[in-house]
Amino acid sequence: MKVNQTIFMGDDTLRARHGQESTQNDSNKKSIFAGGLNKAVDPILQKKQQAQKQAMKIVGDTFANDRKIDDDLDERRARIKENWEIIGKAKAELNEISKQRDELRSRYGVEEDSQEQQDLKLLEKEIDARKPGSEIRLTKEEREQIEEIKKNGLTEYQTRSLEMKKSGESYETEIDEAEKVIKTENAVIASVKLERLKKDPMVEAQKNAKEIIDAARDEIIGMLIDESKDHIDEEMEEKKEAAEKAEEKKEEQEEKVEKKNEKEAQEEQFREQIQASTELMTKSDELMDDVQRKVKKILDEMKLLEEDLKGAAVDTVG
Repeated sequence: MKVNQTIFMGDDTLRARHGQESTQNDSNKKSIFAGGLNKAVDPILQKKQQAQKQAMKIVGDTFANDRKIDDDLDERRARIKENWEIIGKAKAELNEISKQRDELRSRYGVEEDSQEQQDLKLLEKEIDARKPGSEIRLTKEEREQIEEIKKNGLTEYQTRSLEMKKSGESYETEIDEAEKVIKTENAVIASVKLERLKKDPMVEAQKNAKEIIDAARDEIIGMLIDESKDHIDEEMEEKKEAAEKAEEKKEEQEEKVEKKNEKEAQEEQFREQIQASTELMTKSDELMDDVQRKVKKILDEMKLLEEDLKGAAVDTVG
């Protein structure tokens, strides 16, 4: 016998998995609801909860990691901002020193295009060329000129101006270091942004979580199908047993009816026999009455005859 069944994984499934009863009458069901199969639903619930837990963990861990990355980027941006502030303050100090040196030149009456000022600039270039990582290079002629200036001796103006320049070296160092930090942090931020453009971690996490949920759903469907098959087999077995009992009961009923009909037939036959006997007795009684009447009539006639004979005898004697 072919049995058409449908498995629903809708509200009834959810209600049953949360301990709620279906409001549909089981006796009228033409479809199998996963929630109404049996009470052993723990494996399915465990599979569902496990899948949800794994999916949430993937998304949660990715989100937490992504949040850490965002926090790290925020810290880097804050560090960049701090270093820009350092640069701003250092440049302000250097500008102040430059201003003081210009005032110093004015007080000493040194012209901008004078040889003394040009020699000072060459001495400044030597200082800048000696700084670590400096890209400034002195030519052979410039080195020879510097040796000649030092040999002849620096002027008071040149000495004081160079001292003021050296006082600003710490600020220059601060600017160099801050610029390096800014460059490094910007490079890291750009790299992270580029990686995110290539592959969004949250999108990937959601994809992985969906794959876990889909796989679990397919497995749960298989479990429900197996469960429904078991239920169908049990239901068919119960129906088979019920049909056998119904057949036995029908046979018993038919046997009872047969016995009842046989008994009624016997009773009818007995009634007919009694009726026949009664009729026979009635007829016998009627016949007896008729015989008695005839006998009585004969006796009466004989009595009359006897009286007549007696009377005749008397008449003869007299």
